[in-house]
Parts: sequence; C-alpha cells; structure tokens
Amino acid sequence: MSLIHPIRQSCLPRFCPKGFTLLEALVVLLLLGILVALAAPAMSDLQARHRLHAQAGAWLDSLVLARTEALRRQQRVTLCSRGADTSTCDRASEWQNGWLVFADDNGNAAFDLGEALIESHAPLPSGVWVDVSSTVKGYFSYNAEGRSQTNTGAFMAGTWRFCRGASSAGWQVVVNALGKPRMEPYEAVTCP
Repeated sequence: MSLIHPIRQSCLPRFCPKGFTLLEALVVLLLLGILVALAAPAMSDLQARHRLHAQAGAWLDSLVLARTEALRRQQRVTLCSRGADTSTCDRASEWQNGWLVFADDNGNAAFDLGEALIESHAPLPSGVWVDVSSTVKGYFSYNAEGRSQTNTGAFMAGTWRFCRGASSAGWQVVVNALGKPRMEPYEAVTCP
C-alpha cells in the first residue's frame, strides 16, 4: 500500500503545481471589485457623518477653551463669527464663516486692536451648515467666573445645530445658563 496520494503520485516534487491559476485569481478580483463597489456609497456617507461630527466637536472645543481661558485669565473671553477679512468679528455674519476666540478686554464683544487672539477657526466645509438660536447670533461670551454672559451683563444660553443637506441626522451644541456646553445628536427637520 502506497502512502502517496493518487493525484500527487504522477507529479514530481519539483514540478507539482502550487498557488492559484490565472482564472481563479481573476474571479477573486472580480468578487472583490463588486464588494468595493457596493461598499463605496456607504463609506462616503460615513465619512460625511464623521465630518459633521468633527465640526460640531470643534465648536464644542472652542467653547470649552473660551470658558477655560476666562477662568484662567480672570477676564471676559468672547467667541464671535468671523468677518470677511478673517481677523474681525461680524455680528451680522453667520457662523459658517468660522469664528474667533479672544480675550475681550473692553467687554464690547468685538475683536479690537491689542486684544489677545486665542483661536481662529476656518470656515465650515461646503455641505455643512450651522443654525443658531436667536440669542447667540453674532457672539458668545464668558465672564471671569466662567459663566456665559452678554456684554450688558445678562446670562446667555444658546444652541448651535450642525447639519448637512443630504441627511436628517445632525449634532447640536447646547450651552446652559451657567455656561456649560454639551453636544448631542438631533434630528434635523430642515437643513439650509
């Protein structure tokens, strides 16, 4: 009785076929291509959702930075929507243009010459929109105690809703009357 497999008996060890045939490799590549084509739309949607989450997270980070700097410096720190020249505040502007975080020495909620610029954020990428509550249209400030406050001394609270046109899923950043920010998901009814 022979211990060699009947199919292997006919080939010499040096000439036995090893690996895949060209046809087998092409079939595997075809199947792989079909799987990639099916997964691509889902991946682009996932990437867009992560981009939206990152922008809302960047806004939350700027709020936390402003509050921390107000406590550290023991002075008013303001966030404002960036103007067209990127180094001024524009209260009529939307937050789409980006924002500035600065030490507001005179408490007028405008970035003036000589005031320390803490952070400047670039405009939001195309397809990402932010809608804000009416109380925080052009600026948001923290006083020396880390509480949100208008330049007239009243408390501030607000909501920034980040969305993208192709999806109803969005993120909102909410700041309560004490100035503590949080981020949470929300269902966007309409997105500009």
